[in-house]
Formats: sequence, C-alpha cells, structure tokens
Amino acid sequence: MSRGSRVRRAVFALAVVLGSLAAVAWRQSATRETMEELDQAERELAIVLDEREEVARDLVDVESWGWILEQAVRRLDLRPATQGEVIITSGGSR
Repeated sequence: MSRGSRVRRAVFALAVVLGSLAAVAWRQSATRETMEELDQAERELAIVLDEREEVARDLVDVESWGWILEQAVRRLDLRPATQGEVIITSGGSR
C-alpha cells in the first residue's frame, strides 16, 4: 500500500468520525429542543388541570342550596318560605 493511499484512508476515516460526531451533536440538540417543548407542555397541562379543579370547586359552590338562597335574596329580593307558607300537596296520579 502506498503512502498516498494510507493518507487518503486516514483522511476519509477522520471525515467519517467528524461526520458522526456532527450527527450526534445535531441529534442531541434536536432532542434537547423536543424535551424543552415537552416540559413546557407539561407545565401548561398542570396549569389547565389546576384551573379545571378550581372551576369544579366553584361549580359545587354555585350549585349549593346556600349559594342559590343567598343569590335569590340578594338579586331578586326573595326570602325563604316560612313553615306556615309551605303547602304539601299529594302526588297522586290523575
């Protein structure tokens, strides 16, 4: 094997190694970017889930009898019926 042939092989091997290193660096960079996007999506999901829980708690409050009564008094100037005002009718069939 001639000296020129060995030099070409060495240069080619070095080029292959450098190309491989560049490919690895590119893949790591792409992976890092993807992981950052995943982390951001997970943070946003956690925020949305927290907001969902808060809305669910607010809904329970809004559906409660106490809140409805409070709003009826405040907004409509209504009051709860007294015992003497309540009339119970039979639920018989027609």
